[in-house]
Amino acid sequence: MGEVSNASYIFSIILNGVSRISVPIFFMISGALLIDETVLIRKSLKRVKSIFLTLLLWSFIYLIWNYCYRNRMYDFRLVFEEPIKSHLWFLYAILGMYIVLPFLQNMFKNMQDILMRYFVGMWFVFLTIEYVLALCDLKVAYQIPLVGDSCYLGYFALGYIIKMTIKKVPIPSYVCYGCSAILLSLVIILTYVFTTIDGVHYEELFQYRNVLIAVSAALVFYDVIKNKHSNYSERTKKILSFLSKHTFMIYLCHVIFLDIVKLEFAPRSISAFFGIPLYSMFVFVCSLIFSILWTYVKHAWNRLISERRKQNGK
Repeated sequence: MGEVSNASYIFSIILNGVSRISVPIFFMISGALLIDETVLIRKSLKRVKSIFLTLLLWSFIYLIWNYCYRNRMYDFRLVFEEPIKSHLWFLYAILGMYIVLPFLQNMFKNMQDILMRYFVGMWFVFLTIEYVLALCDLKVAYQIPLVGDSCYLGYFALGYIIKMTIKKVPIPSYVCYGCSAILLSLVIILTYVFTTIDGVHYEELFQYRNVLIAVSAALVFYDVIKNKHSNYSERTKKILSFLSKHTFMIYLCHVIFLDIVKLEFAPRSISAFFGIPLYSMFVFVCSLIFSILWTYVKHAWNRLISERRKQNGK
């Protein structure tokens, strides 16, 4: 507090609070699509290999980036605890999902509706218990397997369960978005209150294991799946198709440009009302250009290798 104006801080936590549901929804989308696939261990191992190699490559890139640009060294003793760059935590999490995917596919595709509802109920119960205890600085040493040891696994499975049981649990759209708005507003308001009391930003309520965020994300995901909001124009579909090809690379590389903003542009010196949209657009555009160039070079390299192989074959 005091580093930015009160209005800028309120605006920033509102945007942060509303956007918190995006990562849980991504895990739910992944679960809804992947658990429903045919169980193929070879295909799952191929995914594991791809994500693992991506993690290695981008960990190396950020290791060099941090050393050359930020003058930071990484302690490799933390490799299983803390990624080289914080946003790479997602690759750690999704790698775990892909490793156990064949088991999840076989288990949930043969699961009765009552057991799916039991899983959802128990997951929300133990998510709440563990989160409340964590706020009190109490750690659960012996977690309940499957429903209590990973909020990301819960989101992953929840996506498939919502997809398969959506017609059996009717919830009006106004209830979904109304409840989500109330829960996220509560997260934002309490964050502001605790920040004001402590004098420093209170981050704990923005964690993905916060049951308020979990319920909000589940309700929004439920309504989008139920109503299938896909009446886009052809032009919009082309734009979305183009962007979707680059979203993963944008995620991987965007922190490079975020670091540049932090160190070169003094973002806190201007109002958040202008700074957040401006710098977000800057990071997005630079990341998209990087992704386009990366894709072009990758395809050119693959073509070169393919041509050389053909020549050697002759």
